[in-house]
Amino acid sequence: MFLKKIIDVKISRKTISVSREANISTRELEDQISKLQFSGERNPKTPQVENAPLPPFIQSFYYLFFKSLRIPTEKEFCDYYLELIGGSLNGKVVIDGETYDLDPVIYRMKRTYPSLLRDLHFLYLLEESGLFEEVEYSMHKDFYNGLDIKVRYSQKDYFVSLFIDSARGTYYKARKRTRHDYTEVNEIEFNVEFSTLKSFGSIYLLTPEHIKILIDRIPK
Repeated sequence: MFLKKIIDVKISRKTISVSREANISTRELEDQISKLQFSGERNPKTPQVENAPLPPFIQSFYYLFFKSLRIPTEKEFCDYYLELIGGSLNGKVVIDGETYDLDPVIYRMKRTYPSLLRDLHFLYLLEESGLFEEVEYSMHKDFYNGLDIKVRYSQKDYFVSLFIDSARGTYYKARKRTRHDYTEVNEIEFNVEFSTLKSFGSIYLLTPEHIKILIDRIPK
């Protein structure tokens, strides 16, 4: 038996891919999330950073989760992202030749943190429901194709674009529409009212009731 639950390591065409068991329940995720601290709610926004094409935050988040099957804290998430982009110096970070103040970059990351937690938890919620033939998430497809969670229902694939039905949520969903072409896929824009979420500590998550709503939105 392999150590640390590593299932396989594949090397092909100068690419290494690693697969591991990810057997964790939504209850375990909820217990972890309920203990997390979130400090990004009232931090100021800087237009230069808010509109900048920064490297994806998901890379830091999902790698840390993959590594330990534990949700990274807000600080771990931010610290590892800074490590990936080369660190900071005198309160500045340099990304693709552009210099940004460090604090606004951290503030933008922190605002993204709850949505990453929601997406991951919802992925496991969909899997545990047993109502779908397949549930899948690809970090690559998310960033490059704007495709979030894929579900297979009645032998047909759908991509679920989850976002909170708020000014911020709809704004960023509109931006994704301008960057990606969804005409060749079955996309379900799954806008969710914040008031319907359930709090776990300072984070608000979806519930099994949202899965019922999602199924009602699948074309029959």
